Amino acid sequence: MRNFSDYIVYVDESGDHNLVNVNPNFPVFCLSFCVVRKNEYINKVVPSFQKFKFDFWGHDAVILHEHEIRKNSGSFAILRTNPKLRDRFYARLNILMQDAPISVFASVIKKHEHIKKYREPMNPYSIALLFCMERLLKFLMDNGDVGKRIFLMFESRGKKEDQELEIEFRRICDNQYTWGYRAMDFTQIQFILVIIFYKWHA
Repeated sequence: MRNFSDYIVYVDESGDHNLVNVNPNFPVFCLSFCVVRKNEYINKVVPSFQKFKFDFWGHDAVILHEHEIRKNSGSFAILRTNPKLRDRFYARLNILMQDAPISVFASVIKKHEHIKKYREPMNPYSIALLFCMERLLKFLMDNGDVGKRIFLMFESRGKKEDQELEIEFRRICDNQYTWGYRAMDFTQIQFILVIIFYKWHA
């Protein structure tokens, strides 16, 4: 009734967008859009991941946070001393990700190359956001979502960062922000920014 899109978008990042002190161990910034049909999210993705969590922890309150998984910390400390359990965990997780009916649009900015190429390099987050929004717009247009409302779910990064994100997001949606040769009309879709506040412990 409210002309909602059939899709939902979850956004995540890896690395930071600092161009002054570039981390030599991770000199890139990556932004990813995970796009999924709501009915598939409700009927397949959520139940599959809930069962996965119940099987390993006995409850579904665990957040699959990359840092904790990689470090075997927090809820994932159970993997540290049990190789068989760890192998089963990764095998199941890999299958879940392979079978998940999702589309991923990702943009990776190589910071050193970006700095060398431009006299006044733009914020990597801003560029990555625009690139992912361009791909999302084309995807939605190809799937008949003209005029519909779609929600993009971002994790909060702090008050200042959230305000900066909202400004950049609004500029893109209002066609005030272009990069290179493209000039896409983002007003054909109603993009709605939603910032989510999570609490997790490393």
